[in-house]
Amino acid sequence: MRRVNTDQLRPGMIIAEDIYAPNGQLIIAKGTKLTDATLEQLSRNAVLSSRIDDSVKTAAASSQKREEDIYKGDDIPGFTSNLPENLREARAKQIKEQKKSYTEGLNFFQISINNLVVKNTDMDVDTIIDQTLALLGSNGKGTNILQMLVFMQEYDSDVYAHSVNVSLLCNMLAHWLGYSEEDCRLAAACGMFHDIGKLTIPEEILQKPGPLTPEEKELVNTHTEKGYQMLKDHPIHESIKLSALLHHENCDGTGYPYKLPGDQIDPYAKLVTICNIYDAMTSNRPYRKAISPFDVIDYFEKKGLQKFDTRSILLFLENTINTYLNCPVRLSNGMIGYVVFINRRKLGRPTVQCGTEFIDLAKREDLRIMELLPAI
Repeated sequence: MRRVNTDQLRPGMIIAEDIYAPNGQLIIAKGTKLTDATLEQLSRNAVLSSRIDDSVKTAAASSQKREEDIYKGDDIPGFTSNLPENLREARAKQIKEQKKSYTEGLNFFQISINNLVVKNTDMDVDTIIDQTLALLGSNGKGTNILQMLVFMQEYDSDVYAHSVNVSLLCNMLAHWLGYSEEDCRLAAACGMFHDIGKLTIPEEILQKPGPLTPEEKELVNTHTEKGYQMLKDHPIHESIKLSALLHHENCDGTGYPYKLPGDQIDPYAKLVTICNIYDAMTSNRPYRKAISPFDVIDYFEKKGLQKFDTRSILLFLENTINTYLNCPVRLSNGMIGYVVFINRRKLGRPTVQCGTEFIDLAKREDLRIMELLPAI
């Protein structure tokens, strides 16, 4: 254990002490693995130095090598890429570029929101959305966004990263629904600002590694109304404000804060609800690891037709599962394979090819897909 100046900290290092902001709020907990986003938090809160845990090998070079190996699939026992080396190298380079762009977009959004909250500046929604949608590439629809987000796991528990992810997913879903470009941008904006109210919730509650107490859960649930209050006086589209307020409402009237039925929920808020749940479940959280996208799809299949807008959820599920066709996965028995066939009656349980064996998960209830592998 040693103390290191903030300007000498690098992604991958492990913080060995709780770090607090000047107002006494916990901003980074002991044991946190540093990322570009957390380094930005230290700098923003004028933290000059902190202790790191040298017992864990987290040097930047080692972290980078590990990152490259994961992109190529080299660390996966029994996994063999079906692409030649030059294409694997090209894919690894592409992922690094995506990660760099993602970090830049995330930092820009974080600074913009902090200015809004702390300095009460006007919202430059168009610039923020432009910066975010640039991550989708030249085609504007970002059909690979679901796979791209697999590589951004280190940011998952951050409110800002979650907002960026939901924004991208909302834009993607709006395209699938046939919305105009203007309405797709509005969907992205609704996703971007849906969780702004969580910035009023203490970080130690949002990052709590165990279950919340009833009082803590009640406090967290106030983020919808607080988010609306933060946005209501700004000259922005009403659906952006209502998405912050209503993104935890369900079409069957079981949501909060008002238990509204589907016909009283803003249409864009319904899109945000689906994308919010999908990203939250497939992302790492302080109290659990990321859930397999296939398990989340299975959850939506069982609950979705009652809780969510029917057309939106059906299109989301069908298009999402098609995105994962031919992707490498790890099964619950440790086997590695590719998704080769989609079972239309059970979208979350496709057929996986493991070597020469084809495993129909719709018929193998004893097996499930544990994770989507960030490899090619």
